[in-house]
Amino acid sequence: MWSETTFPVGVLLLCLTAASLWIYLNYLHNYWKRHNLPQIEPLPLVGNLGKILSMSEPSAKVIEEFYHHPNAKGKPFVGIYVFYRPAILLREPELIKRILVRDFPKFSNRFSCSDIEGDPLGSQNLFMLKNPAWKDIRFKLTPFFTSGKLKQMFPLIAEVGENLNKYLLKSSPSPDSLEFELELKEFCALYTTDVIATVAFGVQANSFENPNGQFRRNGREIFRFNKRRAINFSVVFFLPHLVPYFGAKVVPVEQTEFLRSTFNYVVAEREKSGKIRHDLIDILIEFKNSSKCVSSKNGNIKFDGDLLVAQAAIFFTAGFESSSATMSFALYELARNPEIQERVREEVRTVLMNSGGKLTLRDIESLEYMQMVISETLRLYPPLPFLDRECTVEKDESYLLEPFSSFSIPKGMPIYIPAYALHMDPKYFPDPHTFNPERFSSENRKNITPYSYMPFGLGPHACIGERFAYLQTKVGLLQFLRNHRVTLSPKNPHRIKLDPKALILQSEGGIVLNVQRDPLQC
Repeated sequence: MWSETTFPVGVLLLCLTAASLWIYLNYLHNYWKRHNLPQIEPLPLVGNLGKILSMSEPSAKVIEEFYHHPNAKGKPFVGIYVFYRPAILLREPELIKRILVRDFPKFSNRFSCSDIEGDPLGSQNLFMLKNPAWKDIRFKLTPFFTSGKLKQMFPLIAEVGENLNKYLLKSSPSPDSLEFELELKEFCALYTTDVIATVAFGVQANSFENPNGQFRRNGREIFRFNKRRAINFSVVFFLPHLVPYFGAKVVPVEQTEFLRSTFNYVVAEREKSGKIRHDLIDILIEFKNSSKCVSSKNGNIKFDGDLLVAQAAIFFTAGFESSSATMSFALYELARNPEIQERVREEVRTVLMNSGGKLTLRDIESLEYMQMVISETLRLYPPLPFLDRECTVEKDESYLLEPFSSFSIPKGMPIYIPAYALHMDPKYFPDPHTFNPERFSSENRKNITPYSYMPFGLGPHACIGERFAYLQTKVGLLQFLRNHRVTLSPKNPHRIKLDPKALILQSEGGIVLNVQRDPLQC
């Protein structure tokens, strides 16, 4: 109980503490003003992340609001606050080029990260690794995505594509029905899950026959953005130093155990049989064997254990999710634009006729208009709506932004590149909300402002699997459209509504379309 003499003292101390905290936070949130630079006014405690944390708006839209904020107009960058921490949002493509490419060694790490103890697969994969480990792993994995390797993998992908076509042909609710409804996001995920399972893990997941099988079920859980998962990803991307305290994980415990046990079992069986499948397992086994003589005491990376599993895990998770989203968004836009859909189907028909039905990698790569459609889909729906980097100069150094500004970025400051906002800026893409594949024709593509388009990132840290993603997406769309067309369903909104809980781009409630049987005459 407070006495008459201590009560006023206690209240006074409480008031002084609150006032000191307010003054301190106000000081932190005036960082950019003290440097005479534009800033977006923050909210107490959360900075500029209020809408993302409350899940009232998708991260893509929130960062687009920053990009177009009146205080940012005409500026190469604008200051924002990640909770109490000052950060930079870049707006000028030439400055983006400097950060992502020209001066990459000073910004070689992502700001986001996970905890190696609590999240071994989420923290040790190529996406999250920091230098110098990232550089070594990237160098080792690059050969997997060469033209020669893609050619060797193509039969595995093509087989799954044929399974997609067979599944659709059997999907009519009755023999007399030539039209049915289909939720595209989950359907496309069945296809991409099977592709990645066979290419990355050497396993036939058979998701079309068993949509709740282990691979699909575990993949679904990793990207099921309920409120808890949304908070996990927000901590990883915006408060990485607090990851161990929040217990935030990119790959949850159950999914970690599944991926680890599956990988180790497949590796053991492959080593026992000596079978070669030209998949990721072959390369990872090779790396594992080559590192047996490497000593980690000398600063070298020992390529085994969870570090090995993590590379297969990121290829699985990123590979099936981003491509399935791109496929479903592309089919949605084709349903909204039937004349574009007919042109794609005509291109598919020509390729099928010329190949005699026996598709090769060269046939898929010849689908120029489909490539334009996918590129335009990725402009409207980039898998990652923003890129993040961290200034990695030496402790006592900083990075001078001249001629754009006299400001110097200190070590550790986060930098954000608003990919979605750039893609939707009419300055770079006129009439940005219109689906127009012609933007990416061979004639028009050269007119796109460099570093304003980045669906797979840019520079040395760009997605290593970009060519593979295009390949599996093209195969999937070809097999879908060879016997079917899509039309809009009343169950789907006129415009896609992005899920505010998902930090990556996802449609809220899925994408439901009408699918009509209409085989191409080859």
